[in-house]
Amino acid sequence: MKNRLSKTTIVIKKTIVLCILGLSMHSLSAQKKAVDESAYQTWQRISSKSLSYNGKWMSYTTVFQDEEKENKKQIIIQETPKGKRLVLNNVSDLKFIGKKDWIQFSRNDTILLQNLKTGLKRVWKLKHYTSILEDTDFLYYTRPEAVKGAFFLQRLVCYNLESNDSISINNIKSFRFLKNKSIFYVQIEKNQAFIKYGKPGGKQQTIYSGKASDFGDFQLNGKEDGGSFTIRTNSSSDFNDVYYFNLKTNSVKPLFNYGDITINDPAYTISKVAYGLNENSNLIPLMLNEKKRPENTQIPRSEVEIWKSGQGTMERRQELLRNSKTLPAEHKYFYDIKNKKSVKLASTGEFDQLLVPESGNFKGVFAIDKKPYAVEVDWTFNERADLYWIDAETGKSKKIISGTSASPIWNPQGTFAVIYDEKQKVWMVFDDAENALQFKNISAQIPFSVVDDNVDMGSQKTCYGLAGWLDNGNTAVIYDQFDMWALDLTNKKAPYSITQSYGRKNKVVLRFGEVGYAGDLTNRKAITLTGFDTEHKSNGVYKLSNNTITKVFADPDYNVKIEATSGDNSSVLFSKESYTVFEDLWWASSNFGSQQRLTDINPQQKEYAWGTSKLMTWKDFNGKENQGNLYLPDHYDPKKTYPVIVHFYEKHTEDLHQYQLPETSTSNINIPSYVSRGYIVFQPDVHYAYGDPGNSVYNDVISGVDYLIANGITEKGKIGIQGHSFGGYETSFLLTKTALFSCAIIGSGVSNFTSNYPVMRSNGLSTMFKYEVDQYRMGSSLFDNLEGYIKNSPLFAAKNIKTPALIFHNDGDRAVPYQEGQSLFFALRRLGKQVWLINYKKEGHTLDQAANRKDWTNKMQQYFDYYLKGADRPNWM
Repeated sequence: MKNRLSKTTIVIKKTIVLCILGLSMHSLSAQKKAVDESAYQTWQRISSKSLSYNGKWMSYTTVFQDEEKENKKQIIIQETPKGKRLVLNNVSDLKFIGKKDWIQFSRNDTILLQNLKTGLKRVWKLKHYTSILEDTDFLYYTRPEAVKGAFFLQRLVCYNLESNDSISINNIKSFRFLKNKSIFYVQIEKNQAFIKYGKPGGKQQTIYSGKASDFGDFQLNGKEDGGSFTIRTNSSSDFNDVYYFNLKTNSVKPLFNYGDITINDPAYTISKVAYGLNENSNLIPLMLNEKKRPENTQIPRSEVEIWKSGQGTMERRQELLRNSKTLPAEHKYFYDIKNKKSVKLASTGEFDQLLVPESGNFKGVFAIDKKPYAVEVDWTFNERADLYWIDAETGKSKKIISGTSASPIWNPQGTFAVIYDEKQKVWMVFDDAENALQFKNISAQIPFSVVDDNVDMGSQKTCYGLAGWLDNGNTAVIYDQFDMWALDLTNKKAPYSITQSYGRKNKVVLRFGEVGYAGDLTNRKAITLTGFDTEHKSNGVYKLSNNTITKVFADPDYNVKIEATSGDNSSVLFSKESYTVFEDLWWASSNFGSQQRLTDINPQQKEYAWGTSKLMTWKDFNGKENQGNLYLPDHYDPKKTYPVIVHFYEKHTEDLHQYQLPETSTSNINIPSYVSRGYIVFQPDVHYAYGDPGNSVYNDVISGVDYLIANGITEKGKIGIQGHSFGGYETSFLLTKTALFSCAIIGSGVSNFTSNYPVMRSNGLSTMFKYEVDQYRMGSSLFDNLEGYIKNSPLFAAKNIKTPALIFHNDGDRAVPYQEGQSLFFALRRLGKQVWLINYKKEGHTLDQAANRKDWTNKMQQYFDYYLKGADRPNWM
């Protein structure tokens, strides 16, 4: 009995200890501060990130998120992966220079060079503008030589950081550094012109010499392995002769003489210039000069505007916004070197644009004519055009596509062009056979869709995109949702996935950076990719090499992004972020095998009740799966219900791991501020059906809120809603359909589709396009669907609104007219509803003035606290 009692006593004592510990932990948690105005003043963000060539040093600056707070004029340098830290005060224009440990910066109008490893400093006393020769130990500058005859000549000086001495090249007429760090230049010596190239301080190759007064100019091609130059011969006063030079063979050859070119147009003369020609270039676009003075495009100012129904939309924009008129596109002549003839490809105003291959050797070009569709841009937004094929030999044109908003994309060689057909939703390649001249479907070869079904806005392209080219342009690389597919345009090879379907197998969307297009991939051995994990909503780093994907660094709980790569490719500067982790800077070896955190910019975050984020999944009213972001306060208790603010726009789940800086509001709520005060914030994704945007919102948002209630996360009486701009419209529409919310904030939203449809936006376009092909997703005009426009306008159903509403709309709003918010206010007031309208005079769609941002931040907080937490009613209400 005694033993049993002692055991019971021990259990009781343990329980008491655990309770005390629990209370202590709760007490510590309770001591964490709410994110408020004082926090807004302490948070900083990182800017001007840089990494040295050898990856051993990084630099950055910090900027306060609060614009009113003065930033320190300093740049911080950190040795990597962990080492000394230097703070340079009152400096500017800092750059890493050389291949080792040097920096260049300015202080008090003085340029200094400093070796970070040894501390050695040098004052750069020269007044001549100095440039950096990237990925070398050289700085360079030019200074005028003494006047020598008719030529303005310069001395090029290359200064070596490591040896502290200089190499100079005298009597340079013109020069250019190449990608391989060689210098290509024209030098004048004893009335002779020499074209030379070579590494600074190394052997210099001479590829041409001739009389100095006879030399014109040069132009390198894009590959920098050749080009052309002009010279004067046979006592001509012009530089008529054009020669091609080849840096691979150190050779030159004559191409053509401008004196042999005629264009049969007395109003123009030919500009006798050099071209960046390739070895096989045959067709060059002639540069023409108009003999008469160019027409003045400025329109005399007048107090009278004349609007014409037949005037093109973009022409009207030019007149209204820039007070100038649009001139028709100039005519285009090409010169056929092989056949020694000029070909007129376009008359003045005939086409708006020619799409010409880079190669200079092609059968024809594409031409775009937008004129038949100039008026409709007001409601289509994307400019449609007729697409023509122009035969480069004859100059004859033939229309091949009518009314397309897409443009063909040439491969670098000019042998193939592909286009995405929005109507058929397929990729096509151009067949330039004389009896064909049409585009043919190629994406049917890919076993998966090339169409992004998540694009539900008509003004946006629905294809995943073109990644680039392989096999010297003979293979197009096309994206599907996850991977990249190689399509042989010569039909000699079967299509294959260059990513080996890694993306689809692992549900990772693989792309070349943010743009997605990488150009010619033929000689690129290893390529860094970004990968978006669709299951965990996180971004990572991947590598493509030999058709194999390697996961370099990816974490399902973070977004990882490479900020900079060292010049020697030995290391990277990267950031990783989540809702709870600020995007501080990290150093890593190139394969991320070794990593080290370098900064801790906002250590004060640990003092605040920050909360967490999670991905929530539920089924909408149609039985389809939907997702949203749920932001929960610290120590969330599933046994309790919490006040919830529903805050949304369109889609948010891709931003699940985005860090959100605490700041005053320009329009929307600041999520960390509300979560730290015990609120839950819910951001559902919305998927839209054309012609029914309002009910699309209801289906996805209200089904999500019902899920929160059904799972005991919140309850009716504790739910508010806030949206701005399009989100403001969505919010007001929901209020006409449900009384689920205890309060609402409607920010700068449209209330009446019928009144907003025909007005002009600040960019000079009518708002019609926003409804027919853009965000409001009506898919038709007001005149073809008046009933639908009325049905989706909150104003016409205002009598159904039972929720107290705070309207935020400013009279300087140039995106959504102030009258839209004012009209809803008057309607609700007339109907006896509880409503407030706040107008920050002369402010726009969002707030710029710091005082107004602070005031609006406080008013939103007071409003939600009053309705959802039972706080005192603020006086302004």
